[in-house]
Amino acid sequence: MVRTHAPEGSRMHGPLPTGPLGRAMILTGSVGSGHTRAAHAVREAMLRCHDAGSVEVLDVLAFASAPFRFAYRDAYVSLIERAPGVVGWIYRSSDNTRGGAWRRFVQRQALARMRRRILDDAPDTIVCTHFLAAELVHGMVERGEWRGRFGVVVTDLDAHAMWAVCTTADRWFVALDETVEILAGKGVPRERIEVTGIPIVGAFAAPMSADAALRQAHGLPAEGPIVLVSGGGVGVSMLDRTLSALLAMPIDGAVAIVCGKNESLRVRAEQIAAHARATGSSRMQCRVFGFTDRMHELMRVASLSVGKPGGLTTSEALASGLPMAIVHPVPGQEERNSDHLLEWGCAIRLNSPESLGWRVTALLQNDARIAAMRDAARARAKPFAADAIVRGLVERIVRLAPNTASDIAAENAEAAHADLPRLTAARVRATRAGTATTQPATR
Repeated sequence: MVRTHAPEGSRMHGPLPTGPLGRAMILTGSVGSGHTRAAHAVREAMLRCHDAGSVEVLDVLAFASAPFRFAYRDAYVSLIERAPGVVGWIYRSSDNTRGGAWRRFVQRQALARMRRRILDDAPDTIVCTHFLAAELVHGMVERGEWRGRFGVVVTDLDAHAMWAVCTTADRWFVALDETVEILAGKGVPRERIEVTGIPIVGAFAAPMSADAALRQAHGLPAEGPIVLVSGGGVGVSMLDRTLSALLAMPIDGAVAIVCGKNESLRVRAEQIAAHARATGSSRMQCRVFGFTDRMHELMRVASLSVGKPGGLTTSEALASGLPMAIVHPVPGQEERNSDHLLEWGCAIRLNSPESLGWRVTALLQNDARIAAMRDAARARAKPFAADAIVRGLVERIVRLAPNTASDIAAENAEAAHADLPRLTAARVRATRAGTATTQPATR
């Protein structure tokens, strides 16, 4: 059992749960779905082998004031759709660790409810999958309001300076060796950075049914290539041209478009698909999905993914051995993700809507190139990143307040170390047995 010092004024609700991480809290930010998917992947890994007695995933923006939430999330998402160049300028101009006092003051006021929740719950471990949450926790550690195990999970292949400002974190978990160099260059102690990959749910590594059975289960044709379109990534503004171009390809196959919870996107995609069927102008079938918890199965049977290269989508595609066709990446983090994918040889970039269908057709008809892209994707995949992150947290001695006895630190370290062989063996057994997870992948 892990024990940690509770600052005066915080409330501990009964004895701590068992498990080396004790009571864990994973903080995310609902700017897009990737940060939240990463949070749930870490939660799943913590619970799978009883690394934590309890794990709670919380969206810090759900605790924010309404004006702050609108400015931070809703206005930003609107800019991505309407003025991506502005997003790129914001990304580049803010990519430094200088100053920030005014930003931190505003964030602290806007996230007062979240701060009170942390003080009230006094978790033993906090993991942040969004830099807004990480900076909030960093401030609490600096002021002596909370002490515990503090991990930061970077959810892109690259790392913006916002990930580096939370200098009180015990551990940063990143995707690549290059990401280590970026963070170290921004002032993060190199010895605190661990290369694990970006966490995805275990469904992407678990055994699945044969491709033929998966195609049938999802209403997809038994033969021909399947193009998987991330509707949220394409966006409403580009849906017509993208989907129409794919349906006009002179090959037999199918387009599977996943629209998530975006109802207007789903309705418009259904209209485009219905028009193509009614006119008989398409050899490609079209299957429109709303919210689905079977993204891992769709990625497994797909021949190519078309959409934006967000960190989580990229990691899921790599784990599935799925080549990517990148459409209009958001300037900043997605363009940097795109650069890596192109360099590795597991993606192409579709810059012109006029040639989109032609380029995808040429790629799908080149079996050797598709096979090489699949191999390149698998070579870069890290499907067990979530387990590696949890292992890194377990191995890290809990942060202690100055007046906590040193023998508690030794006790915590000994308990965590003694538990590692059992946890590692359980993970190996689960993987070999094909029971790495029961949690599906959602969109």
